[in-house]
Amino acid sequence: IFSSTELTYRAPEGYNKEEAKKILNKYTYDNIPKDKKVNIISIMLEAYNDFSKFESIEIDNEVYKKLHDIEKESINGSIIVDIFGGGTVITERNYITGYKDLPTFRKKTYSYASYFKEQGYVTEAMHPIYGSFYNRNTANINMGFDNYWNYENKFSEITPSFITDYYLFDYIIEGLETFNKNNKPYFNFSVTYQNHGPYSVEPTSYNYIKDKGYSSNAKNMFNRYLDGIKSTNDALEKLVNYLKDYEEPTILVVFGDHNPYLGEEDYVYNELGIDMSINSIESFENYYSIPYFIYGNNEAKKVLDKDFKGEGNTISLNFLMNEVLDYINYKGNEYLKYTSNLKEHIDVINDIYYKEDNQYTLKSESKYTDKIKEFQCINYYYATSKNMND
Repeated sequence: IFSSTELTYRAPEGYNKEEAKKILNKYTYDNIPKDKKVNIISIMLEAYNDFSKFESIEIDNEVYKKLHDIEKESINGSIIVDIFGGGTVITERNYITGYKDLPTFRKKTYSYASYFKEQGYVTEAMHPIYGSFYNRNTANINMGFDNYWNYENKFSEITPSFITDYYLFDYIIEGLETFNKNNKPYFNFSVTYQNHGPYSVEPTSYNYIKDKGYSSNAKNMFNRYLDGIKSTNDALEKLVNYLKDYEEPTILVVFGDHNPYLGEEDYVYNELGIDMSINSIESFENYYSIPYFIYGNNEAKKVLDKDFKGEGNTISLNFLMNEVLDYINYKGNEYLKYTSNLKEHIDVINDIYYKEDNQYTLKSESKYTDKIKEFQCINYYYATSKNMND
């Protein structure tokens, strides 16, 4: 009964199909030039955040050192997500579709995976848990992925447990090499499972934080979380080192899905001195802000004539693909062009705050209400009409 409202995808108030179509017809669909095609690997990390940014915590440098080294060789910034502690699939599908309001994905639904498939890419999704979770085994195919590899159809043959990031990334490399050898560009979107909560409060033999009088449960839980994050950063270093001199031009996009759940009423966050009240811009970002980086290997730098270094924008997750493709001068489809124009005025859209013209404002005080309403209609139109020959 509770989830019955999710069975349908309702048009926003004031939606007019012909008007939405007319607006999108102002934009063109562009192909990717053959001599500029690069592999694109996107990885969404489970419950991943960089806690070294909080001055109230003293964390062993080794936990995040490898991430920070990669960031120095990348474009890096922050995404604002819409979830906390769970709901991974929302962040996942915001990225792969660019939609803020998500359809049901029970039928063929256009996404950026669809666009790359049209451009001759092999498109693969990977997630080392059960394919039935969030209906991924059908939704991912409906979004345009050629293959969706999950626990049942691939990873259970490797190990009875869910594989770690260190080994999952090896299978991304395997797909990359396999299809590149057949002269096919590769688009991969993988979602990790390592670092999924809950995190044990049992005593640990390792200590990554300076004890400032924390309770034993808080200290142990956070240490166990950081241990998983350190392992993820080790795996990222291994992947980046492999890609650096890989013979085909390749881009790596990495981001987290949400903050970790650290106990009832955020008690671990409270003990760590992190304000999660969401009653200020700072606490809003504490709650919803997650890092991302965009790395280009040596061949990608040559082909695209880009250095892939610098500070990225703080954006809503649904604009992250715009950030990637705009940087590498891929013009993309009509929807990407429309949302890139919108992003110039409003690049964070959340139920609490918008970021308009680079300034946060409460949603209720937005000066771009009409633009948001139009975006909702374009979102709905493209999600429901693109694959209907309309």
